[in-house]
Amino acid sequence: EIIMPFSSFRELNAAKEKNGETLFANPRNAAAGTLKLLSADEVERRALDCYLYHFIGQVPGIDTHWKALEMASQWGFSVSDHRRLCQNTDQIMDFLDYWDQARADLPIATDGVVIKVNSFSLQRTLGMTAKSPQWATAYKIKAEQAVTRLLSVVFQVGRTGAVTPVANLEPVLLSGTTVKRASLHNADQIALHDIRPGDMVYIEKGGEIIPKVIGVDLPSRPQNTLPFQYITHCPECGTLLEREPGEAKHFCPNRWECPPQIKGRIEHFMSRKAMNILGGEALVEQLYSKNIIKDPADL
Repeated sequence: EIIMPFSSFRELNAAKEKNGETLFANPRNAAAGTLKLLSADEVERRALDCYLYHFIGQVPGIDTHWKALEMASQWGFSVSDHRRLCQNTDQIMDFLDYWDQARADLPIATDGVVIKVNSFSLQRTLGMTAKSPQWATAYKIKAEQAVTRLLSVVFQVGRTGAVTPVANLEPVLLSGTTVKRASLHNADQIALHDIRPGDMVYIEKGGEIIPKVIGVDLPSRPQNTLPFQYITHCPECGTLLEREPGEAKHFCPNRWECPPQIKGRIEHFMSRKAMNILGGEALVEQLYSKNIIKDPADL
């Protein structure tokens, strides 16, 4: 399994932010995106790592999964040092309980523990389904959560015109960082949880770096609050929003006059993967606000 350690992820996003590029949401997406690159030099700079966790085929004299991993380690492969050979379900539960807390100290992102039958003979007896082995199961650890007050909802307009609601929160500590903002995703999610400004809301990070609101503490809701009314017009240019059937997000169709869309296209044009022009969001904002550029061609 190919992974990107937190240290590499932070360095990568810092460089992307400096260049005015879109940040990766989490190490998993960053690792997947890196593997699709055509430049071997760029892949090397991103400092990926990997763990070997499964043998395909048989190795003479190796009849268990545990022995196979030990042999792989002796051969020089990266194998997790945190694996454990359990003899009964109590030991398995102790191991799960331990990593429910200790995983926060790992240098990589993880969301659970895989439990496997050790004997290769028993694995063959148990067999496979069309999608997964019958001799292994994944235990997903519940993401860390926090409760805080939703102060207000603001809306961001992206380069493509997609409108995203964002929650402004009372600062709260979550997974070692202070959280002040969280994603509300779209109108359907707000309606599903009946989220209202003033509510005490549950937030979590889960596998994502960007926190999200996942629910409301209804018993603590202030009296006389009204259901949240989703905006109907673009908060930047005032154009009536559109929503295609089956789409989760609302969009601003005014792509040639809506400021965030214009600036977003210019930033995208300047990015390293496009024209590789030195500068970023701050520079584009300055030039745009002074009416120097309104289109990539103005550069």
